[in-house]
Amino acid sequence: NFNNYGFTGCVNFFNVNFDNMRFDLKNGHCEDSLNIVNSNGFIKSIDIQNAFSDALDMDFSNIKIDELIVNKAGNDCSDFSGGQYKVNISNLNYCGDKGISVGEKSYIELNKLFVYNSAIGIASKDSSISYITDAYLENVNKSMSAYNKKQEFLGGILDLKKIECKNFLAKLDKD
Repeated sequence: NFNNYGFTGCVNFFNVNFDNMRFDLKNGHCEDSLNIVNSNGFIKSIDIQNAFSDALDMDFSNIKIDELIVNKAGNDCSDFSGGQYKVNISNLNYCGDKGISVGEKSYIELNKLFVYNSAIGIASKDSSISYITDAYLENVNKSMSAYNKKQEFLGGILDLKKIECKNFLAKLDKD
């Protein structure tokens, strides 16, 4: 479902330069609770609770986030596409699909990543590079996944320094 401007979020930002922003969103009933497109800057914190579908969707942006918290998303807790991203601390719980989804030639650095009770902990796909310093994944079907989804891209890369996985069905899924 797109609005009149072609965006899918309950809250949308396009061509914005962020400087130490904070977001608290609850009960988003859109395809994306927070949708950020073609933007830059630093976001101090994002806290999204009870998202109908994707909690956070970022496209074609260059964003640094100090703290990302998501609790209950019907689909992905966070989705990063076509840009460069850095997240210091991520605490993601009850993601219907992926805790972190990285795609379409994105580069992401994740410092401390915690994913609980989700289908997939982290997915890196379609010519994306995901660099993870420290991750803890618990109660996930697949801890990590690296693959090619769209024919115009290559596969995804996961570069992991330290990872701990507990209670999972598959630690790594790759093509």
